[in-house]
Amino acid sequence: MDELSDTKIRNAKPADREYTIADGQGLSVLVRPNGTKLWIYRYRFGSKRLKMSFGTFPGVGLKAAREKRHDAEKLLREGQDPAVVREAQQKEDEKRKHTFRVVGEEWATTKLEKENKAKATIKRERWNLAQLNREIGDRPLCEIEPPELLTALRRVEARGRYYTVGRLRSTASRVFQFGIGAAYCTSDPTRDLKHALTRAPKGNPRPALTDPDDIGDLMRRIEVYDAKNGGLVRYALKLIALTMVRPGELRLTEWPEFDEKNRVWLIPAEKMKMRDDHEVPLSRQALAILAKLRPLTGKGRYLFSYDDVPMSDNTLNKALRIMGYDTAPGGDHCAHGFRSTASTLLNEEGAFDGDVVEAQLAHETDEKKRRRRDEVVRRQLAKGDKNKIRGIYNRAAYWDERVRLMQHWADRLDRLREGAAMPLRKSA
Repeated sequence: MDELSDTKIRNAKPADREYTIADGQGLSVLVRPNGTKLWIYRYRFGSKRLKMSFGTFPGVGLKAAREKRHDAEKLLREGQDPAVVREAQQKEDEKRKHTFRVVGEEWATTKLEKENKAKATIKRERWNLAQLNREIGDRPLCEIEPPELLTALRRVEARGRYYTVGRLRSTASRVFQFGIGAAYCTSDPTRDLKHALTRAPKGNPRPALTDPDDIGDLMRRIEVYDAKNGGLVRYALKLIALTMVRPGELRLTEWPEFDEKNRVWLIPAEKMKMRDDHEVPLSRQALAILAKLRPLTGKGRYLFSYDDVPMSDNTLNKALRIMGYDTAPGGDHCAHGFRSTASTLLNEEGAFDGDVVEAQLAHETDEKKRRRRDEVVRRQLAKGDKNKIRGIYNRAAYWDERVRLMQHWADRLDRLREGAAMPLRKSA
């Protein structure tokens, strides 16, 4: 006769010592002093007397407990230990719960969004996750082995996307490392793929933001960057964005190179990649930065140093990394990337001729080659401009257009930083 009923179990009172209410068929309720009522199933497997829990009452009612006992008895008749079978099933369920897709989303939310990474970083990593999810998204994280991941990455590699493969492998590694820390898996299979994938062609592709919204976010981050040394790094980042120069040209710049009256920065040939003097028209915004820098470093040699030692070549990229940007090849944005940013947006806008943009970036143009040949002839004939400085500016390729371009670019950066869209306009 079954001694158990829902009413009897519900009315069972806690006592100083735990006690059981049994039905004589292996199923009982253990009543603990704190009032917890735990289902216990006692059985024999082989020569051992064992027991297992079916949960607590009333979460698990009498009917459900009897069904669990029925399932356990069926396994016993098949020669299986129900406790062992249940433990294996729980492990399998746990694995299924922690798929690459689920853990990747947890990592993205926890490590990227909550840690306030740059929008460009989040966008890039989520794109990488989407590509990986197509191949391994529904696989349990702990079951993914190197050969399976290699097969997925080689599908991308077959399209010649070698840099993309590298980024996908890096993102996958971050997910697996996160999974190891959270006990979702025990190893990172990407470690064994380093020599199994084709290396990207030699080169140094520099990452650069080209989405206007991302650029606006970057400029806002620079504006509030908590730099040391009176904000020299913040001013350097703002000036490199405004002037489109190379990082080396910026960090080595000296005060005598600036003609603030004529609104020109003349970079001498020995500091330029192409070994030609380069003229940079100064916008109102650039002149305002010089005005703020002069009380700080104006008595010294370099714009961005308090002594005769120039700024380190890693300073700007380090600042960008602190802001949350990946500055490595295939990453988000680096100090040199400001040039590509300006080139991309200005050429897409179409307000200025492409050669004007190229000239301002100190790239080779047909006009520049012609002017260089003319200069050789002028020097051979011992001819020169009576006003040496004016002569330099007058001989600069597309000078008037570049003056307008630099102010236009500075204004556009202001608009992007403020979050305002600037309509594209075509030149007449």
